[in-house]
Amino acid sequence: MSSSNSAHALVFGASGLAGWGVAEQLLENYPTKGTFSKVTAVVNRPMSVADSLWPTPESPTLDLVTNINLTEGTVETFTALLKDKVKDIASVTHVYYFVYKQDDDAEVEIKTNCGMLERVIGAVESLSPNFRFLAWISGTLAYGIYKPGGGPFKAPYKESMGRLPAPDTNFYYAFEDILAERSKGKSWTWCEVRPDAIVGFSPNGSTYSLPAHWATYLSLYRAIEGEGASVPYPGTQLGYDSKFNDASSEIIAKLAIWASLHPEKAGGGQLFNIADRATPSTMRERWPALAAYFGLVGVGPPAPDAITLKPGEYALKHQDVLKARCKKPNDVFGAAFLDRYGYFLNFDRQLSMEKIRGIGFDEELDPVQSWLKAFERFRKAGMIPG
Repeated sequence: MSSSNSAHALVFGASGLAGWGVAEQLLENYPTKGTFSKVTAVVNRPMSVADSLWPTPESPTLDLVTNINLTEGTVETFTALLKDKVKDIASVTHVYYFVYKQDDDAEVEIKTNCGMLERVIGAVESLSPNFRFLAWISGTLAYGIYKPGGGPFKAPYKESMGRLPAPDTNFYYAFEDILAERSKGKSWTWCEVRPDAIVGFSPNGSTYSLPAHWATYLSLYRAIEGEGASVPYPGTQLGYDSKFNDASSEIIAKLAIWASLHPEKAGGGQLFNIADRATPSTMRERWPALAAYFGLVGVGPPAPDAITLKPGEYALKHQDVLKARCKKPNDVFGAAFLDRYGYFLNFDRQLSMEKIRGIGFDEELDPVQSWLKAFERFRKAGMIPG
């Protein structure tokens, strides 16, 4: 990239599971030192750099901008806000849009999320003349994994499968339409990165953080039941043996950054699946390794007629112990949703990595190590019992 030394990354949603990883990898100087000279991390809730656990190199420089609510105001008022709050916004070259606002009403969710994206595009186009790439994150809901049995598509899921048949829809499709229209004839382009469940750290917690949920459960289980206790997988036998490939925030970030630096290969609104490795796993493989980190013995699911507490229920029962042993008490974010993970996802749902390998992105990570890194960060942040 000819003007790489002047690259300025603007990361929206930088405190979330995936957005945190983008900021972290940029600050780790991925892919090479000097590719980016500045990183601006934008978040909604209050947060300090110390709490973020990001590295703090001399280069690229980091600006953390807090209390930026993407849901409020017109494009014009939001543009004025960014102009006031983001230093050197005129030098922004790359935008990583890793923001999501959940709502139980699908129509409201689509309207809210599309409004946020429109504000960001309008502001960046107006204020950043050198803007050239936007990468954003979707998920496997677009393949229909929320449907019993996984919906109409069968694994391995491929990008070429397209959208779910009408009337099924979600804001991912609306985003694709907005970005395709807004980038038409412009000097900037974009891509979509699609992982399944994200394995990573979030300093403010996350509604959909399975690692935070299970880290809370397993560390508490060790505190209550003792070292060496057997902990059954919270799910069904089908869920224990179904195939998947998990994606760390690190590998998601690396693909998003790599794609943004190779617009000739990855631009034009292309969709890319991503995971730590192409070879799928099962929870039969993963669960014992996760439990072992906490000094426990991970075993298969309980018998169908066994009366056992799900992780969220267990945490609520022993919340006094949880709060007493955490420096920074961590709510069991999205417990009801995450407790269903091992019971509902009882079908193969692995992603094909053929497309990203075909354009030259071939990095892989050890998925177990990705989980353990996340656990270490939750522990370092004082969010789970030590």
